[in-house]
Amino acid sequence: MTNASGMAAASSSIRIRGAFGDPLFVIDGIVRDKEAFDALEAAEVDQMSFLKDAATAAIYGSRAGNGVVLVTTKKGSSSKPVFNFQTNYTTNRPTMKLHSDKTTATDELIYQNRVAEFQGLTLPNGQREFDYFKDKSYNVNDFIWQNPWSMRHSLSVTGGSDRIQYYSMLSYRGEEGSYKSLEHKKVNMRSNVTAKVSDAIKVNLNVSAFQENQDRFFWPFGGSENDDEFDVSDIYRVTFNWPKTYPFYLTADGKPADHITQFPVQPVMGSWQMWNVIDQVQGDRYINLRKRNLNTILGIDIDLNKYVKGLSSKVVGNYVAEDYMRKRYMTYQKAYSFIPADPSGNRFIPGPPSEDKTVIFNFSQNQPFMDYRIATFWSYQFNWFLNYNRNFGKHGIDALVVFEQAEMGGNGAVARAENPIPIDNIDQSFAYSADRLFRDASGFDSIGARQSWIGRVNYNYAGKYIAEFSFRYDGNTLFPSNSRWGFFPSISAAWRISEENFFKNTTSFFDELKIRGSYGTTGNDLNVADRRIAAFSYLNYFVNSGTYMFGDRLYTTVGPGPVPNPNLTWATSSSYNAGLDFSIFKSRLNGTVDVFLRKETDILGSREVKLPDSYGMQLAPENYAARSWRGADFTLEWRDRAIGNQLNYSITGNLGFARDRWDTYDEAPLFAPGQNRNFESRVGRPENRLVGYRASGIIRTQEQLDALLAKGFTQFGRAPYLGAILYEDIRGGGFAPGADGKVDANDVDLLSTNNTPRVNFGMGINLSWKNWALQTFFQGVTSYDRMISNQEGGGMRQHGGTVRPYYPIWAGDVWTADNPQAEYPRVVGNSGWAEAGAAASTFWIRNGAYFRMKMLNLGYNLPKPWLRKIGLTSAQLYFNGSNLFVFSGMKEFHDPEQKNYDSYPVMKAFTFGADIKF
Repeated sequence: MTNASGMAAASSSIRIRGAFGDPLFVIDGIVRDKEAFDALEAAEVDQMSFLKDAATAAIYGSRAGNGVVLVTTKKGSSSKPVFNFQTNYTTNRPTMKLHSDKTTATDELIYQNRVAEFQGLTLPNGQREFDYFKDKSYNVNDFIWQNPWSMRHSLSVTGGSDRIQYYSMLSYRGEEGSYKSLEHKKVNMRSNVTAKVSDAIKVNLNVSAFQENQDRFFWPFGGSENDDEFDVSDIYRVTFNWPKTYPFYLTADGKPADHITQFPVQPVMGSWQMWNVIDQVQGDRYINLRKRNLNTILGIDIDLNKYVKGLSSKVVGNYVAEDYMRKRYMTYQKAYSFIPADPSGNRFIPGPPSEDKTVIFNFSQNQPFMDYRIATFWSYQFNWFLNYNRNFGKHGIDALVVFEQAEMGGNGAVARAENPIPIDNIDQSFAYSADRLFRDASGFDSIGARQSWIGRVNYNYAGKYIAEFSFRYDGNTLFPSNSRWGFFPSISAAWRISEENFFKNTTSFFDELKIRGSYGTTGNDLNVADRRIAAFSYLNYFVNSGTYMFGDRLYTTVGPGPVPNPNLTWATSSSYNAGLDFSIFKSRLNGTVDVFLRKETDILGSREVKLPDSYGMQLAPENYAARSWRGADFTLEWRDRAIGNQLNYSITGNLGFARDRWDTYDEAPLFAPGQNRNFESRVGRPENRLVGYRASGIIRTQEQLDALLAKGFTQFGRAPYLGAILYEDIRGGGFAPGADGKVDANDVDLLSTNNTPRVNFGMGINLSWKNWALQTFFQGVTSYDRMISNQEGGGMRQHGGTVRPYYPIWAGDVWTADNPQAEYPRVVGNSGWAEAGAAASTFWIRNGAYFRMKMLNLGYNLPKPWLRKIGLTSAQLYFNGSNLFVFSGMKEFHDPEQKNYDSYPVMKAFTFGADIKF
């Protein structure tokens, strides 16, 4: 589990046994998605487990090949009413120093001089400028950053009798993000009631709902068309790359202001039109999201034991209704051009702002606008279970038949209005032009269904020999009728050797010893990119193919959609698992060992076939690709007591290894074995690889440079220079092996096949002594190569041009004549030069391994005599910390779990709370 972003409401990524995609989430027996899992509050969760091996996961069907996360929410109990109030407050800090705080205005002056020196220009900054900035530097975060915080409150009640049990919960979570104008709020409720209406019939009604609100500043440059992403690396890097030599606001007489005024400043950045980033975050523009979800589950359990001993049945119906609303409101920004008070003197001293020197920034939008995106979605799942569970002497049989049917759909609309009335900004539709030229709307519909028959038979003899067979017969409307259904069997067996008399008579070392093995298959509806197959890909249909003007009217055109594949079918995931469970030292030491092999075949992917341009379309994807995973898992737990049985403690450890490989993948002939570009092939290699240049270091001395120049050596058509990264010349034109006296795009190579962690490990410690309890968990990865990257890809670019370092490393240990042994190459002010850092290469590869304290929880239970006096059953005060520290070589650049150098930072959290029952 990793968290690539620390932004308010951001999610974590869960991967099981090296899988590329999310596992299947099953909540209270209902198949849900990652969003539903994220919406759960900790207070309402009773149990959570992770299924990894084939036999246990296969029965859950489609996408269970990536593993299954099972969640059971809390239920009532036969007891007096017990109220539980939980409250906590969390404050967050970045795990590492913010990039914006790593540089100053003085660093920018030095950078400008270094770039000018490289370019053979007069140094722009002298003692006058350096003296001016001795006591000042402008930092974006002084205006917009705040330490994030959140608070959570929940109140629940549980109780009941032998006839009826109930559990009800209401919770609230409020968060203020790290940027001002960033808020997240969520309300959850759940009511779970079970009634025994007769000796043979139980009825359970489980109703849950939540509403989630996220309000944030308008940012039009993100990667998601719905502006729902939580990476927002572009706004984060704006906070550290904005010039620190120009104030953000001025007073009317031209004095720099440390607060927001009516005179926002546009910094001087050559010909590039900048804007005022403070007003961007706190100005009159926003994105507001609203999500609501209602989930109902009705179950009826029927005991048929009086008709057939051991027989029972269950019927479960689920309906989910959810809606989504996003409102975006965008206004243009007016800023005042920076005017030096004395153009012939210190160019950084501001003069008074002038209405004749203003700029309007449009955020890449044709007009100021507001729009709504509204969508409603629904789904239902129906299950009928028939169970048979009976023992015949030493023989035990547990059989199950299930019919499952599910359907889901939705529709939505987007409406946009532009060109508002030129008065005070109004964020309502009536204030915008009614001209159809400035109004736009569109809509969408979605539908899908699946149906399954599921069976399972479990047999055990005397608790020693265990065998199980299960199957799923799945149908999905993603596939045409001739290949819609797939049969996916699984089988498993286990032998408890420790129960055998010959074993008991031979040794008493083992308290428990069991060996087990399994083989399981599941269907998968994901393609080679690990995305769900698009609906109706087996049918001809039409799509919008653009617009054109004819006269004074705009017309929409319709064209054929992608070429259909009438033979579209399931991909099949087959898993093999062998394991060993043991317990020794009077059950104090327990462990498991598993080895596994998983193969996926018939994965949907495009073929590498060249077609004449006259065909006008791409061929339909086919079910042909194959990939596999292999690995092992180990877990150990020591559980014991000490100090006269007053101290209870346990230590757990886990270690997992997984490696993936593409077995079949269609590629161009140049990628075939023996061909010049085989090093780029996926086949026989993992999905996540690093390809780039091999660096031999930095050109540090004049002797090195002279030797290269004497040979006529060039890199990317340019002569080498002092402080440049020197790449290895390993190929000629057309990727032909052998040096050709120059480095260019032909010289890339396969650098690593470990661009994802191959080894994951963790350790947990639990202690309880008298009224104190301590839990901690450590997590780590190894066998992991990371490429230091920014948004544009591998390598570090010098985006700052001649003005500012942009990335803090360019104000750090860079090559200069006085520092030839520097860590990083010379600053040249050109973002596209590979030899200046702007390319993926071994120069930027670092060991991605890390060891992190993921969680620390310290709780104190107030003494019972104190509580009885105030009518409480129990009360615990606790402190919880997450991401408190990490050891990693990646900290040279950023947190090891962070996506890129310029991604939104990962946060550590400090939580103080109370858990009270009465």
